[in-house]
Amino acid sequence: MMQEKHIQEKLHKSYPYFDIMFGTHTLNKFPEDLYKVLLERNKITDVIDIDGEIYEGLPIKREDSIKAQVTIMYGCNNFCSYCIVPYVRGRERSRRPEDILKEINELAKEGYKEITLLGQNVNSYDGGNGYKFSNLLKDVNKIEGIERIRFISPHPKDFTDDVIEAIKMSDKVCKILHLPLQSGSTEVLKKMNRRYTKEQYLNLVEKIKNEIPEVVFSTDIIVGFPEETEEDFEDTLDVVQKVKFEQVFMFIYSRRVRNTSR
Repeated sequence: MMQEKHIQEKLHKSYPYFDIMFGTHTLNKFPEDLYKVLLERNKITDVIDIDGEIYEGLPIKREDSIKAQVTIMYGCNNFCSYCIVPYVRGRERSRRPEDILKEINELAKEGYKEITLLGQNVNSYDGGNGYKFSNLLKDVNKIEGIERIRFISPHPKDFTDDVIEAIKMSDKVCKILHLPLQSGSTEVLKKMNRRYTKEQYLNLVEKIKNEIPEVVFSTDIIVGFPEETEEDFEDTLDVVQKVKFEQVFMFIYSRRVRNTSR
């Protein structure tokens, strides 16, 4: 929220007792900002309108001693029409593979058994020099002590054959895949700027099932998208019935008013 100028203005006006306001790209400076506020008693707004840098070595407090989440990339380039992420988290930036693998190796030594790789669109991961998400999956699979690997979220339009092959060949990668659908209607998907059709989604599911017979799917679905018709909704139900999802996260479309005068 802090990356939106009108939200900053609203909070300054409505909650003047805030000491620090910081955005998604300046979390690394929070200790410094807090120190300044305590020392100098001045209010700080630390928000920068750029894509941001990747900072390694920031401390992480983990609530679980067995499962750990590891971010592999930040930002998004997809610009789905209902989503604010590219505007507030910037464009895609991938961590270096050696930094990711070092973090996971350290987690394994601490006794962690399950790793979830995180990114707004993990299968767009680009480690440089041709190192892709499929390479990362294979390398994490080799780490001694790690027993299960999950990842969220992939984008159907970028789910390439090499990723399918890596999942198939990596015994530690869980064979439940989260594959966001959002809508089963090609017309609604176009309005959502998802850049795949109903048929392409079903063909991808079929391809993955052929390569990995034991696979099951979870998904995200938005209903009530602007101008969605009963026929569009029936298309979504059709996909649900054909794929037979193991788990579905369903949401009613919620209009977010960006005009601060309302």
